[in-house]
Amino acid sequence: MLTSKAIYKHIWPLLLLSGILVSFSGCGYYLVPENFQPLEVEKQETLGESTQMEVLDDGTVTFLQNRLEVSVRAMTDEELNRQFASASINSGGPAEELPSNPFTYGNWEDPRPGRVPKRFSIFRINVKNYEYPKVKLDPLQVVVRSSNGRSYYPWGSYDVEEYFRRFPLAFNGLGYMRLNERRDIFTRGRYPDDEFCFSGQEVGGYVIFPKIHDDVEEVIVEIPELGVRYDFRSEPVETIDLSFRFKRNIRKVKNLDELVTK
Repeated sequence: MLTSKAIYKHIWPLLLLSGILVSFSGCGYYLVPENFQPLEVEKQETLGESTQMEVLDDGTVTFLQNRLEVSVRAMTDEELNRQFASASINSGGPAEELPSNPFTYGNWEDPRPGRVPKRFSIFRINVKNYEYPKVKLDPLQVVVRSSNGRSYYPWGSYDVEEYFRRFPLAFNGLGYMRLNERRDIFTRGRYPDDEFCFSGQEVGGYVIFPKIHDDVEEVIVEIPELGVRYDFRSEPVETIDLSFRFKRNIRKVKNLDELVTK
């Protein structure tokens, strides 16, 4: 038969663990990130005396090399919904399909927190070439690196097709119609995969990344091997590596009700 001292010896670790759990109960919180904004121009990286960086009021970061401009801007869901307005409010149907906008969830709200979730992290890239005969940016080489060590890689046409093809159910005609609408919007909005920007031209579009985690405060958008000079076979003989820095504030809330009220 166990003595009271032996019983206490076996039970006290459980009591200690229970006390720790009680003391930490209610200390969890939800992270609510705001939109990305560019870091100050002094913290942006240039490539030498002949180049410079500009930060515009609308959140665009621009690399300048004489008459070559490369701009990067973090897009918000509100802006993407306004650009594709009719495709952002057409939810419903026999299977309660989401709106046709492939970049956002449109006006659909997650019933648990009562707010619209974020589907992707999207950056708009524009190239204005008035300096070289032709330049070329490969959007599938762009990488987003976070301050806490994560790396995010862009989605191409195949990734988007695989992601949205799962939504149509059986012979749901409306679902397949939405799939075609999403294909069309994505094709029109994305940065072209294999296209030169010749002298006097401008090329731009969206580069899609998986949703950046809520605990990420700063990111660097890296554009490696931007081709600026080519030989007679259109093979690059001179490339440059660019980087654009962004940050955002992160709020902490105790419960999901605060997400609705704030």
